[in-house]
Amino acid sequence: MALFEHIIMLRQDLSSSDLEETVKIHEQTLSELKGNVVYKESWGLRNLAYPIKENKKAFYEFMNIEIPQSKIDDLNSKMNLNDKIIRYLSIKVKDFCETPTLMVKSKD
Repeated sequence: MALFEHIIMLRQDLSSSDLEETVKIHEQTLSELKGNVVYKESWGLRNLAYPIKENKKAFYEFMNIEIPQSKIDDLNSKMNLNDKIIRYLSIKVKDFCETPTLMVKSKD
């Protein structure tokens, strides 16, 4: 299993129930691809540096995930089809960063 730090950015106009549902569906997609979420946190609604698909803000969701390297392209393909996800980033790491992240620590 490969380790990834995974961030998804979701549309700004989602209600809280839509946001939770979208994250839950994303986690189900991960488990279908033989992956799992080790840690997750929500960074909330944040301003974007430039508009993306007419969104000036986005909800950020951070996850540490384990997924087979061969399945990461399948995951990217499924995220491209989801119109609620405006951007995503998966970075392969040797070890996960310490949690909670600095984004959450700075809120406290």
